[in-house]
Formats: sequence, C-alpha cells, structure tokens
Amino acid sequence: MGIPAYFSHIIKNYPNILQKFQKNFLVNNLFLDSNSIIYDCIREIDYNGNNNDYERKLINAVCKKIESYIQQIAPNNIVYISFDGVAPVAKLDQQKNRRYKSWFIQQYESKSKPSWDSTAITPGTEFMNKLNLQIKYHFRKPISFKVNKIVISGSDLPGEGEHKIFEFIRENTDLQNEKIVIYGLDADLIMLTINNLSYCNNMYLFRETPDFIKSIDKSLDPNYLYVIDIPQFKEQLVYYLNNDKTPQSDVEKNRVYDYIFMCFMLGNDFLPHFPALNIRSNGIDILMETYRNILGNSNKNIIKDGKIIWRNFKLLVKELANNEDIYIQDEYRKRNKAENKNIFFQDDVSKFDKEMLHAPSKEREIEKYINPNDKYWESRYYDMLFDVEIDDVWRQKISMNYLEGLEWTWKYYSTGCDDWRWTYKFHYPPLLKDLVKFVPYFDTDLIDKNEKNPVKDQVQLSYVLPRNSLYLLPKKIEHKLLEQYNDLYRLDYEFTWAYCKYFWECHVQFPKMNIITLKI
Repeated sequence: MGIPAYFSHIIKNYPNILQKFQKNFLVNNLFLDSNSIIYDCIREIDYNGNNNDYERKLINAVCKKIESYIQQIAPNNIVYISFDGVAPVAKLDQQKNRRYKSWFIQQYESKSKPSWDSTAITPGTEFMNKLNLQIKYHFRKPISFKVNKIVISGSDLPGEGEHKIFEFIRENTDLQNEKIVIYGLDADLIMLTINNLSYCNNMYLFRETPDFIKSIDKSLDPNYLYVIDIPQFKEQLVYYLNNDKTPQSDVEKNRVYDYIFMCFMLGNDFLPHFPALNIRSNGIDILMETYRNILGNSNKNIIKDGKIIWRNFKLLVKELANNEDIYIQDEYRKRNKAENKNIFFQDDVSKFDKEMLHAPSKEREIEKYINPNDKYWESRYYDMLFDVEIDDVWRQKISMNYLEGLEWTWKYYSTGCDDWRWTYKFHYPPLLKDLVKFVPYFDTDLIDKNEKNPVKDQVQLSYVLPRNSLYLLPKKIEHKLLEQYNDLYRLDYEFTWAYCKYFWECHVQFPKMNIITLKI
C-alpha cells in the first residue's frame, strides 16, 4: 500500500490526528525504524568514487542523524534503534524486484552518474556489518543521551526493523502506561502501531514532514516536526466503522482489527492489490463503505480474540465480488482518462525518463486485451497475468494461496513471524468472484507448515541481489552462483505492469528460484 496515497487518505479524512510536536510533549521511549535513515543520508552526501571513504561518511551521518532525533524527541527512558535483519521469504520477492528495477533504471537514466551501490543496504554485507559495529560503539553510553537504556537491534539480528520494534513492545509489559514515539511513516508502520495499542495505549509516529504534505493540507508547515496521534486515529476509525456511533460493546470496539485485516486487500509487501480495489483511487473507500453496510451494524467481527472468523470475512468478500465488475470497469475509466492526460515535468527531465516512469499508465496492451467490458474477461485475466489456462483447480490453488497470505500477514502483524518460508507465489491476486468461493465457512488455520528459523543472511543476499551486485557476497559464493545458477541472474528480464501506475510498481518476470536451492 503506497504511503503517499494512504497518508493522503488519512490526513484528508482524519486531519486532527496530525499534531505539531511541542517541547512539552514528554516522551518516555523512542523507537527508530532506521533503514530509511540510511537512504535519507545517501541523498545528503555526494559520492566521490571511493567506496571506503563514502561509506565512512555515510555511517557517520547515520549516527549523527539518529543522535539528532534523540535530541529532538528527548526520551527519558529507552531508545531502541532497529535496522532490518534477514526478512521472511514472503518479503524477499519484493526486495528482489526493487533491487533489480533500481539497477535497471540506473542503466538507462539520462543523467546517470557514478553512484554508490545502495543494494549494500542488505543484511550480511560488509557495509551493514561496519554500520552495526559503529552504531553499537556510538550509542554505547546511555547516560550521554540522557536515557536509562539504549537497545540496538542491528541487521545481524533477524527480522524487519518495524517488526522487531513491536516484538520488543509486546514482550516488555512495563511499557504499557508509558508514552512511546516511533520514528517512521510508512503504511505498514501505521497499521502495526494501531494493531499493538493494546500493549501500550499511548503511541505516536513521527518523521520529518514529507514534501507532499503541502499538497494534502496547505496549512501544514513542512519545516516543523509532526506526530500522528495513533490512539486518536484508532478512536475515529472505530467510530466511523460503527456507522458514526460511539462504540459500547467489545465487538464494536474491536472493529479496528477488522480494518487492519481488510486493508491487506489493498496490497502490501507480501500480497498484491486487487485491480478492482486501488488505494490510489477509491479502493479504501469501497472497502470501508462495504464493511459499514455489511458488518457495521451487526454483532460480528472479522477478527475475534486475535483469530480470523472466516465466515464473517466471507460476507464482506461476497458483497465485493458481487460488485467487482462495476469496480474494475470504473477503474478502467479512470486509467483510460489518465492515459490520455499529458504529464508535465521539469525541463531537465528527459523524454525517456518521463516515458519510463509512466509506462504502466501509457502502455496498457495487456489491460486492454483483458477489458472487463467484454465477455469472458475473467479468463483473459488469468491467461495474461498468470500464464495458465484457468480451470477450477487453478482457481482454488491461487485463491487458497491468497487466503494463506491474509492469515500469514495477520499473524505477522499480531504475534510475529509464524512461518519464515511461506510466500505468495503469484504477481496478481485471484478475482474476488473466485476468491469468495474458497473462503472457509469455519474457523481454521490455513498454513500447516510453520518454519520458525529465518534464512541465513548470505542466502537472502544470493536471492535478492541482481547480477551486478553479486560482488557484495564472498567471492567463492559469487563464483558458485554464476557457474551453477547463471540463468537466475540475467540482465534482460521482462516486466509486467498491468494495473500499476508507475514503473517502480511493476513486476519483474524472474524465473522461479527455490530458496532451499540457495542454502550455500
């Protein structure tokens, strides 16, 4: 779920949850999801062609920026500094796609100049190992930062940064009544914070105000620090989901968990969005209005006591499926309009760069072939985007894998990673009209195998790095991969971008790679 679209949605609909950070805003604990800080620092430092010198400057800048946040927020108890460790396999395809596209764009950018290889910001690289050591050294004395304790969870410890943060919060019950501020502002972090308010009911998110905030609300000053009041956001969400009524019962109060769960359908790092439900247009409004109509006045939750009540979710999906043709036809009208719209750029942006960025909105042959206004479009959808001759066996296979993904993601958000090997196997979701047929009527767990051990960092690197970055691995591993698995590291993969808006959202057509194969 793209943060600009989601952030825009919540600020426009719940404007008073965004508050200016004041000096009298007393904070006990500061948690930093720190990978984004590395990327922020990259934009501030010119690359001089010397990797060692550049990395030394970059690591120093990261330490200084973290230090500045500690000074700004001024916590008095705990500072928790987290970097991404090895991720669940469910996340690795997204990482692999992103790194390949980053390399691809660099090859064709009109003003491309020598730059540092940012794929080194992956657990297990020499750069990340150096960063871990320096962070631990720089922040070794809590008293120097006027706090009681500094906890560092580097890239050498498994798990995504934000999930390690909430694992710590869940395990430390003494934080229940303290005020927590979390650095970061992506959609996942917002959802995670809402979902974990039961462990600490006083949590806020902060990050330097993004540039796009001006276009959302001209009264906001991008030079100030703002926080998102998550308890207030939760309260307003629950009120809205209960059809503008103050919640009284547990069922009514717990609708916020239903909100988190159904928003998975808008897409995230683990599951694709439904073409009929696009966060960039009105997908979230469709979801919420459907929920209000079907479940908002009922005594039913999709999530109860942390478990998915599939039969109640089925009611929501059934209503969405009944209107799927209408929703996707409306989405086509919007995309047709966008295709014919002129895009304006600054003069220094080349024609090629413009065309590449907006290719998914302009080059829509697959979408037009599928065309939901013509008969049998459903078969064409599967034929073009799954490369299968669709039948009931395939419909079930795709739908069950997607339902597994909903279950896996819910558990990941709530209690931690339940299975480090599970993954969604396709680039696109099933159609809603097919999915509804396979949503269980009874309460059950869909994922049988629970692999509790993460992959090794060298395995993750082997999986996600593009060919030109394999040098970040030890030489013997690099040579082995290129000798034995050369086809897995080509430089000429095709892209699929049906129902995407920007090039960076598209899917790379990699050959299937079994993570077990790469146990090197």
